[in-house]
Amino acid sequence: MSKKVTVVEGRGLFIGDRMICNGIPEIVQAYYRPGNSTPSNLLVRIRIGSLVDQCVDVAVGDLGYRALHRAIPLLQCASSRHRAMFDTYLFEKMQKFLESPKNCTSKAYYFAENGIVHLGDGATCVILGNRVLGYKGNRCIADPMCSWNVPFGTSDACIILAKILMEQPSAVLLTTAYTLLTTVRSAVIESGIDLQAVLYITGAQGLGKTTLARRVAGFVNNVDTDRPALLFDAGSTLAATRDAMASARDLPIVVDDLCLSASRAAQQRRKDLGAQLVREAANVTKIIKKAPSGQTMTLQNVAGVIMTAEFMLENASDVTRCIMAPIAQPLDLPNELTPELMAGVVQEFLQHFLRDPQSMLKRLHNFMQNNEHIAALQSCTEQRVRTNLTALSWAFREFVAIFATNIQFDNLARDLVRNFNRALADSVTQTDAALARVRSLTPEGNIAYVLLNAYLGDNFNLLKQGKKLTKLSKYDGIMLKGDLCLRKCALQQVVNQSPGYRGWGLNHIVAELVSYGALRIQEEGTYQVKLSSDAEVPRVYRIKVDTLEKFAERY
Repeated sequence: MSKKVTVVEGRGLFIGDRMICNGIPEIVQAYYRPGNSTPSNLLVRIRIGSLVDQCVDVAVGDLGYRALHRAIPLLQCASSRHRAMFDTYLFEKMQKFLESPKNCTSKAYYFAENGIVHLGDGATCVILGNRVLGYKGNRCIADPMCSWNVPFGTSDACIILAKILMEQPSAVLLTTAYTLLTTVRSAVIESGIDLQAVLYITGAQGLGKTTLARRVAGFVNNVDTDRPALLFDAGSTLAATRDAMASARDLPIVVDDLCLSASRAAQQRRKDLGAQLVREAANVTKIIKKAPSGQTMTLQNVAGVIMTAEFMLENASDVTRCIMAPIAQPLDLPNELTPELMAGVVQEFLQHFLRDPQSMLKRLHNFMQNNEHIAALQSCTEQRVRTNLTALSWAFREFVAIFATNIQFDNLARDLVRNFNRALADSVTQTDAALARVRSLTPEGNIAYVLLNAYLGDNFNLLKQGKKLTKLSKYDGIMLKGDLCLRKCALQQVVNQSPGYRGWGLNHIVAELVSYGALRIQEEGTYQVKLSSDAEVPRVYRIKVDTLEKFAERY
């Protein structure tokens, strides 16, 4: 600066006898994002007489009067020229601070995202809402994480939960395992596992789906309200849900109440919403959001997503991205199963992970390569389902390992793993049922493909050449000069029995054939033809096989 700024204690910054600011700034600490060699944030102490002595966290790029005045309105500069002088003075103070050897001896970290974080020295820590696990050094947590409060939970939380789970149905065990898997989700994915798991809790209204999700996954509260911070109603704003999906890294969020509706249109909208959220949660579809500036941002999901629904998904690829947690009977959850208990379990689980992350992830990869011993997966051919459930089983076994070393709980650990294997089998059964239903509703091809496939597969009981046409009423039809002649009942039956065509009426089927030009028409007013003048010979639809071959399309 051309003119020297002097500090007058108790009064502010001066140039000569002219005050340029009523506050005295001091750089207290520089914070570095893990992996960065330059600081991202600074802690600035502001003193204003005897009125204010306050520290402000500010990004390096925002360092200046405007950001500090926004945080402390009592901080004042008389003119824009004085503000510029203040900014220059502050910038010089920052440079001197960063160049000083004593300020570089120990690095302070700035944590801007929740979840597992790799530090510069090879160590690993976990940001759990407004807390840091595994790192006791100087640090600063970004404001969004500070607004999430995770209680400290109860002592011996894992043992308490294990005893509770012994008496609970499959959905409770699966939800617990998924919640724990979510807390190390980023590490699992970074290690090379293609995890696309979404927990899909299904069941009729009133069975306890929402209560289960709240009790097990609702341990993250809002600091100001002390209410669940990551629980969203499916009927509420989708923007808030997507914001959480893109920011709640390694935390479970709940999308609740994808319910059935009396209105067919409203019900279809909810089914479409469920499918869209599954794809966004699995990062198959990107999350599109508009920034305040109007620009479009493309985000991805970083959270574990739990959905509660009264209906099944209608697309096979969506089903295979889900871990199904079916509820058939009303749940009777004990009072001891609380979000506070789960907070304690999560903390113990993460501390277990932090003791040796590499060994724990190595066990996961070994589990992935040798999962034949998981009985529930032996009949499962869907690779995504196998990956998701193997990772889920690994997380649950790591939870059990926390207390299994104590011989006192040896039987509890063994019985709990057996119960969890049954829960996995229930999940696979539900997945298979959902896939079978989807495939029964999904056409393999168009009508031309269905009929051609049935003909080539000898699915029609056709009257042999040379037999009397008067016997045609006992058969599905006959081949005549390269044409497939079918009675109307046989035509409709083979189409209705094909996936995706249940309920199609004869008029609909015939209209499709007409659109291909596949029918030979004999007289106006009817699409059926007579093969004989004999009244005992039934009319048939005479279908050109070569036209079916031309228009057949497999989906």
